[in-house]
Amino acid sequence: MLEELSTREKIILAGAEIIIHEGLKRFTAKNIANKIGITDAAIYKHFPSLDAIVVEIINRYISRCSQSVDRAKELGLSTEETLKQVMREHIKVLEETKGAVPVLCFEFSRSGNKKFFDILHKFVEDYKKKLSEVIKKGQEEGLVKEDIDPSETAMLFVGLIQAKVFAYVMERREGPIIKDPDQLISELFYGIIKK
Repeated sequence: MLEELSTREKIILAGAEIIIHEGLKRFTAKNIANKIGITDAAIYKHFPSLDAIVVEIINRYISRCSQSVDRAKELGLSTEETLKQVMREHIKVLEETKGAVPVLCFEFSRSGNKKFFDILHKFVEDYKKKLSEVIKKGQEEGLVKEDIDPSETAMLFVGLIQAKVFAYVMERREGPIIKDPDQLISELFYGIIKK
């Protein structure tokens, strides 16, 4: 399947994989090129810089996660189905980007790299706001517990994904980051849905 992808797509996926398994210090043109069998100079035919690859990885994650909330709301799904659909999509894009964005969030939160920090911070705040609105609607409908803070619960969604990625990295696992997405969603919902 990898051979069917464009070189640009291979660069993005190889870059994400290096970020998650080897860290930002090993995120170099040479390492990306070696991973996909091209020269490091060929990387720059597709991207003007390594930063541009990072931006592409981040933007894919951000736009897909954010759009999933909008799409679920447009479909008129129930609050519970909206939240489940958003989580499914978040997990799907997490797997497609190899978990790189949560790692980048951590790296850039302490690196002083304002450009990337600002992009990621804006995403987290926007995503939190959108999820909070859905959770608040669930409270109004009597589905979600009234005693939880919608904003904090939205961050629980984000934090749970972040924790799963860190466990994956620390355990040096291969394969999917989240082995059973439905089980994870069920566990999350157990804490917020009224019985």
